[in-house]
Amino acid sequence: MASAHRATARVALASLRRQIASIEKAAPARATGAAGWSGTLEAERSTLLATGVTAFDRETGGGIALAGLTEIHARQARDAGLAAGFAACLLSLSGAPSFLARDPVLWIGAAGTFAEAGVPHGRGLAAFGFMPERLLTVEPRTLADALWVAEEAARTRGLAATVLDMRGNAKAFGLRETRRLARRAQASGRPLFLLRQSAAIEASAAPLRLVVEAAPSAPAMVLEGTAHARAVPGGIGPPGFAVTIEKNKAGPAGRTHRMHWNSHERSFFTEQTGGCRARPAAQAATGTVVGFPGGAAHPGAELSLSSDGPDRPRPSRQGLATGET
Repeated sequence: MASAHRATARVALASLRRQIASIEKAAPARATGAAGWSGTLEAERSTLLATGVTAFDRETGGGIALAGLTEIHARQARDAGLAAGFAACLLSLSGAPSFLARDPVLWIGAAGTFAEAGVPHGRGLAAFGFMPERLLTVEPRTLADALWVAEEAARTRGLAATVLDMRGNAKAFGLRETRRLARRAQASGRPLFLLRQSAAIEASAAPLRLVVEAAPSAPAMVLEGTAHARAVPGGIGPPGFAVTIEKNKAGPAGRTHRMHWNSHERSFFTEQTGGCRARPAAQAATGTVVGFPGGAAHPGAELSLSSDGPDRPRPSRQGLATGET
């Protein structure tokens, strides 16, 4: 009798496992009319997030897949802010689909992550062009809770993206967990960025793994995009990232790309392409840039600085002593 009960239980367990597996592989039915679902879901699943850096986009097959899991590694804990800033840049790209720049972003800090690297700061994110009011943060007490929140968030189309921020290599996190996260993101058509702080490279279901390190900033420029553009000596310009493609199922891996971020135009650029789009020569001296005849600035010695008449040369100290004016 006991053996019959055990056999029945095994059959029921096997049936439940098959049902769970079929649910995980299948996307929610469109016929249910759930909020946020549209006929363009298949197109969104194939959408790529182009960075604008030609070599990087070419090697990644056109850009970063929006529907899926992407790993962003910071080799050392001190570079956690760098990885977070790079993720903020990706979430702020001007050429991205509208939902990525409009909908809220859930930033999940696994246990101990925010205590070590700090909570994402609204003003700091705003410096990268990311609107702080879109940010939602949560810090579950355990890794299991953080993974549950990440899975539920990744399947939600009401979010622009989900960021799971983790520190080190946890025993309870591996290939199986990343597979579940990747499936959720693929089904919803929304990106999930996995930030790894001071973690060794390990097996993962993410098709793209990037290692981000600091790079020298670009020169600070004045009158950029005009014929009078000049670099400011000692000035600190747009931040730089050294992004290494460590794993790439869409193309080659191993190359490091140096890119800079223009927070005003919300786009990446390289030193070869410059910090902003070039203007036509006929428009170079329009707008707030004053154009002078002959293309050169008016000599300062010929400009009147007085409010009531032409400037007069100041008397010398010797003239003042003798009473001359």
